Amino acid sequence: MKTVIDLAQMLAPLPEGEGGVGRDLREDYSPSSPYQKLRDARAEARAEERAQDAAEGEEGVPQPWREVKRLGTLCLAEQSRDLEIAAWLAEALVRLDGLEGLHDAARLLAGLLETYWDAAFPLPDEDGLEGRAAPLAGLAGQSADGTLMQPLRRLPMFRRADGSAVSLYVWNLAEDTAALADARRREARHASGIPLLSALEQEAAAAGAQWRALGDAARAAAEAWDGFDAQLTVRFGEEAPPTRRVADLLARLIELAARFGGAAAPAVEAVPTPSPVPVAAAPQSVSAAPAIAAPVAPPSTEGAVLNRETAIRQLETLAVFFRQTEPHSPLAYAIETLARRARMPLPALLEEVLPDAAARHAMLSMLGISPGAAVSPPLPPQTQENPKPVPGLPPADEPKGIVW
Repeated sequence: MKTVIDLAQMLAPLPEGEGGVGRDLREDYSPSSPYQKLRDARAEARAEERAQDAAEGEEGVPQPWREVKRLGTLCLAEQSRDLEIAAWLAEALVRLDGLEGLHDAARLLAGLLETYWDAAFPLPDEDGLEGRAAPLAGLAGQSADGTLMQPLRRLPMFRRADGSAVSLYVWNLAEDTAALADARRREARHASGIPLLSALEQEAAAAGAQWRALGDAARAAAEAWDGFDAQLTVRFGEEAPPTRRVADLLARLIELAARFGGAAAPAVEAVPTPSPVPVAAAPQSVSAAPAIAAPVAPPSTEGAVLNRETAIRQLETLAVFFRQTEPHSPLAYAIETLARRARMPLPALLEEVLPDAAARHAMLSMLGISPGAAVSPPLPPQTQENPKPVPGLPPADEPKGIVW
């Protein structure tokens, strides 16, 4: 994988400061100080990003993130070993360089924690390690999404036939829409710009090379992120900032890449035929020894159902296959429905298979489940990058472009 920053330079000892950590750039309060410029550039980038998300049709990375990358790189390469600045640089790298940026950012953060923990900035204060933990915890997020989640969800996974990019955010919207029991709500959401899941799956199946490249990048980023997580645990112990949200998202990308990109078959080397070995003649009084059976290869586990998620993904893959090869057959639709229902929570499944509320309550009572316990959960919070809305459909306080 290509690198987007000079990790060796950013992790090498600096000529000044205890342990080669340089100086604390926070101590310079002048408007021209590198730290103040970097903080202002980040604030401007985030404000422009929020405004862009609220507008229709706005795409691309806000220009101030490039300044954050430039200043963050300068500070870490030449002046300071600073965890907060490294976290801000990570935000810019993910937005500008995608999974390669996340890979390098995770390695940088892990290297700083491993090498400069005792003296890196910000130093512990009266609140202990909170000042160090906060910027690192903000990357993946704790009770809510962190600063890396939105740009990671918006990364292109593959491009459709018309050239438009499909991100994990768009894919999740299509999956959520396909799982809706109410046909009118599904149609309204498709009318608002959410693509059909079946259409995405067909086009995804034809983009194998793109998926394989994505899978390679996601696996490398996940390995680096795991290294960062390990260093957080070593340094912060039980109070280590969480990293699970980013790890789960990368795992989802890897799953989709394996599903649609497959794995390149390993090269098979020819096995040389062994030279015949002379065997001494056995005495005639000794009966011929029975032939030794060739070693039996262990049974292959390729395609084995190892867990529930694997089984569902195999169903989804079968549905795509039959939809492409037998478009006239109901088999693809039946399998697709089974896989979709397997992912549905109990309330949504019951609403679909038992539209009559009285019958649904009667069945729950027979199963010993209180009907009140099977109420549909609250709707997910507002997300980014909503498709174009249908005028007059969603209420004003709901996410733009999505009809729940």
